[in-house]
Amino acid sequence: MRTVQRLAVLAAYFRYLRLQPFPSGDEEGRAAERYRLAVLGTVSTAISRLTGVALIVLSVRWTAPVLGRERFGIWATFSSLAIMLSFLDLGVGNALVNRVAHATAKQDAQRLLLVIMGGVSWLAVIGLAATLLLAAAGASIPWTPLFHLSSSAIGNETRTAALVYSVLFGLNIVSGGLLKILIGQQRSYEAQTIAAIAALLACPAMWWTVQHAPDVGALLLAGIGTQSLVTLGLVIGLLHSRHKLDFRLAFSSMAHERKPLLTASVLFLFLQIGTMIGWGGDSFLLAGIAGVSEVAAFAVAQRLFLFASQPVAVLNGPLWAAYADAHARGDRGFIRKTLSHSFLLSMVVAIGISVVLLLFGRWIAAFWTENTIAVPWRLLAAFAAWTLLESAGTVLSIYLNGSGILREQVIVVICFCMIAVPAKVIAAIYAGAFGLVTATTVVYAVTAVGLYGTVYRKRILASIGTARIDGQSAPQIVD
Repeated sequence: MRTVQRLAVLAAYFRYLRLQPFPSGDEEGRAAERYRLAVLGTVSTAISRLTGVALIVLSVRWTAPVLGRERFGIWATFSSLAIMLSFLDLGVGNALVNRVAHATAKQDAQRLLLVIMGGVSWLAVIGLAATLLLAAAGASIPWTPLFHLSSSAIGNETRTAALVYSVLFGLNIVSGGLLKILIGQQRSYEAQTIAAIAALLACPAMWWTVQHAPDVGALLLAGIGTQSLVTLGLVIGLLHSRHKLDFRLAFSSMAHERKPLLTASVLFLFLQIGTMIGWGGDSFLLAGIAGVSEVAAFAVAQRLFLFASQPVAVLNGPLWAAYADAHARGDRGFIRKTLSHSFLLSMVVAIGISVVLLLFGRWIAAFWTENTIAVPWRLLAAFAAWTLLESAGTVLSIYLNGSGILREQVIVVICFCMIAVPAKVIAAIYAGAFGLVTATTVVYAVTAVGLYGTVYRKRILASIGTARIDGQSAPQIVD
């Protein structure tokens, strides 16, 4: 009965699906406006993720038969590198969300302009440095023995793809950071609309490339490159039309934001490095241990379960800036209510879709890849278990990020990585992709659930006003 009542409350949120803003003179009005922006963000994010999933589905469908198992594994490995190398933006993109959210809450136009320009300028410098670093690595790495490739010709194609990817990754740092600016202003619906347009335009680019130039580097350029360039153009045009960009302030804004932005980015950097070590490098780790052929089944199963994890990300992503705004204003009731409802809905969605994928995943994978790649049922089961834990972690991390609770996350990630990396290596040696995913799930359950549920439980509850630390309420975030 209680669950039904909660679902009824969640259904009532459809009243926030409107374009006209709510009055924001009091806490109730501010909460309603946050929900309105979050609902718009959720709808637009759903559309954006659907287009992104469509791009993934079509890309796999088009490329797997043409590239073959080995070259498809190379393409899939590079396509998943964004998570592994996300730390190369030094945490600036994520820190920019909170910086922009706080500047927006202060309603200071000049301060907001400096924050935005400082973030854009730092991201441009970091993007260039990341490109040079990755290009040097791509040119020197012996790809043929590293990936157990069958010929030096495929190794040379891999090296070219690595050089192409280095340029695309630098562009992606800047374009992704620009989207974070819109998200920080609680305009995630605009950011996701732009992302959807970029993904839609990448679809014909991928199709043309598969038909005329089915090379791994060209496919990366068609997919990732199209999305990055379209995003750059649209966001810059939008911010410029609102007078939120002034490139004459590039150097002065970098100096203005050097300490607050880069200081805040350090903890996000540690989180991103931990994510890279603990999660983002799985494809590379598996390729080095079992070869890229084993990566193929892993990549298909991983992308298949995006249908379960992405809806959870869709529901919770727009809440990051809402949590940050609520913390800046001290509206804890909003945070408490929103966190409870988002967790309930997220788990219902994750469990329901995971069960469907577990039952029909092998048939879907066979149809998807035209019987080119077979996915074992036990690998699907491992991903189903992981997806449930990942979904719960997504709900919590969005709240923790928006609330500025970062040090605790860093410690949890460090503990996870210290145990998970050797566990995944051993498990992958003996059980391939299944062992790797299972090891990830078990270690995450022990470290993250254990630490958040015991050591940091009071800290988390205190931040939403349901617990106290040393007799005092948890401090507010100071901008």
